[in-house]
Amino acid sequence: MKPEKKSNRQRKTAIWIRENLLALGPTFIKIGQLFSTRSDILAAEYTEELSLLQDRVPAFNSARAVATIEQELGMPLTAAFRTFDREPIAAASLGQVHRAVLHSGEQVVVKVQRPGLQKLFDIDLKPLQRLAQQLDAQEDGRDFSGIYQEYASILRQEIDYISEGRNANRFRRDFADTDWVQSPLVYWGLSTSKILTLEYLPGIKISNVAAMRSAGIDTRLVAKRATEAYLIQLLQTSFLHSDPHPGNIGVDSTGGLIFYDYGMMSEIGTARRGSLLELFYGVYRRDAEAVIAALIDLGIIVPTADAVALRRAISFGLDNLLRKVEQKEAVSEIGEDMFSIALDQPFRFPASFTFVLRAFTTLEGLGRTLDKEYKFAAVAQPYALQLLDLQDAQARQGFALEQVSRAATQAGEAAMAMPGRVQRIDAVLKELQTGDLKLRVRALEVERAARRSSILQEATISAIGAGTLANVGSQLAMNGQRAAAGILLVGSAAFGVLIWRSFRRVKRIDKFEKGMRS
Repeated sequence: MKPEKKSNRQRKTAIWIRENLLALGPTFIKIGQLFSTRSDILAAEYTEELSLLQDRVPAFNSARAVATIEQELGMPLTAAFRTFDREPIAAASLGQVHRAVLHSGEQVVVKVQRPGLQKLFDIDLKPLQRLAQQLDAQEDGRDFSGIYQEYASILRQEIDYISEGRNANRFRRDFADTDWVQSPLVYWGLSTSKILTLEYLPGIKISNVAAMRSAGIDTRLVAKRATEAYLIQLLQTSFLHSDPHPGNIGVDSTGGLIFYDYGMMSEIGTARRGSLLELFYGVYRRDAEAVIAALIDLGIIVPTADAVALRRAISFGLDNLLRKVEQKEAVSEIGEDMFSIALDQPFRFPASFTFVLRAFTTLEGLGRTLDKEYKFAAVAQPYALQLLDLQDAQARQGFALEQVSRAATQAGEAAMAMPGRVQRIDAVLKELQTGDLKLRVRALEVERAARRSSILQEATISAIGAGTLANVGSQLAMNGQRAAAGILLVGSAAFGVLIWRSFRRVKRIDKFEKGMRS
């Protein structure tokens, strides 16, 4: 199949998935949004189509919105607001936003939750949990159950507007000294778990390049600030906006950023942040041992007996990563290579890290939209140098003492262990001579070939399942049984995704082997 034909077919499938997610309702719309920037899992055609879910979510009836407001606040709408615009200015998967004016004159926006979301989540999430468990049974490299748990937790947090209001306040405090970042003020007297009243901060959507340029705003500066704002969150405040898609970031008349929607936030604990910094330092020094130790602390990899193969893969990955960073290649390309390396090693990607990757890839996409010369590495370099200066200062303070202490300890341990080592060597030689001890050599190339064969076998089974369901579904559709046909065709599409994933995994194995040979 030619690349153009393959791309067109994937585009048609992606459009079909997006339209059906819209029909399935808020839970699946939100899940589609969550996967819209997972370029490590889905092809570009899918992520591009799913990204449209950020903007094309239908609003619900304004009369239901008013009824929810009056029920939650315990007062008539006119008692709470001087004016209230019944036409929403924005609609999202979990709620919609209306403009209003308080009796004191302040302009506000009122975020109203879609009715019945909690019950809907309980119904929709159960089959998704079973799907995650089945995917975990088929592939060891990713923690799909963990990703499901993280997504389910965030979905439930997002329908608690009290929690979102607290997040907005904390984010506002974190950037209180940054004049080019704004966060709306929360009006707690007019907010509940299903209603959130916020200060009205109008701005141009960050992806609307034409509007910004016509307003005289420097889009290159906006791209730089968007990346810097997230680096500040990651490296300084440790409180991250986990959903920085274009609909959640506005730009004011001076080129400053306005952040909206604080339902999806992530916090990096002190211990994990320290491990992340150690990982960063290890990567910079090309120290494979330090990188492995940091990855173990973070839970990304598990200790393995095959330390030689793991160290070899990490060393290869470090050389490839730093080469791409020096050449200022795309974050998505770097991430693709890292997943290729991880495929054949005992890596476990915790669910919390998927949101960091998602945010970086989203910001890179925004940066390239705003500035054709945008390079993520160039923007991040001053922050990286700041961290390295901090590390160097700390290292210089105790360098001499650490080296002396380490040398003394190693000398003492070697002296004490030498007699025992000689005895063990002698015993091993005797066992080899008598045949009591046999050497076992792992053939990693053979293991990878077996893994490749197993994946292709899974793809064959999935192809049979997809074809069977598609044929039966087509027959049912021709006989007028459209409901049953739709279910079978959805199942066929699911098998199709599994086929695509299988071939993607084979491609990664081939890429990894090619890199190791070179």
